[in-house]
Amino acid sequence: MNLMTIQRYKNELILLLAFLFLVATFVYKVTAVNYVKENQAKINREIEEIYTIVNLKKQWDGKNITKKIKILKTIVPTSKVKSFKKKSKKLSVIYSNLTANELNKIINKIININVQINHLNITKSSKNSYKLECTCKW
Repeated sequence: MNLMTIQRYKNELILLLAFLFLVATFVYKVTAVNYVKENQAKINREIEEIYTIVNLKKQWDGKNITKKIKILKTIVPTSKVKSFKKKSKKLSVIYSNLTANELNKIINKIININVQINHLNITKSSKNSYKLECTCKW
């Protein structure tokens, strides 16, 4: 191409460059909008997780849990409670000679209390007798 041809198509070249610039800015705008939306969604998810953590912490710090833990000692007769150790926010309990109904009551109570079960061991002692060992914290 010589100089005369470039002069002749000068307006078309300017128009082509302007069109390429327009396409580049459009692509940049679309990617920037998508990036902002993704970040907003991520921030919203993190905020929801923080609210969930705060609510769970309030539940676990509640004084009602200690009262509910004490109920575990009275569900079955005291002769079946071999060990019941509650230290600060940890519980270690051992039951023996439990019937199936008593075992179900205890397990349902433990599951429905807001505690983290660290150890749960159920063994069958005899035909209709079970032994339960459980450690949990809150």
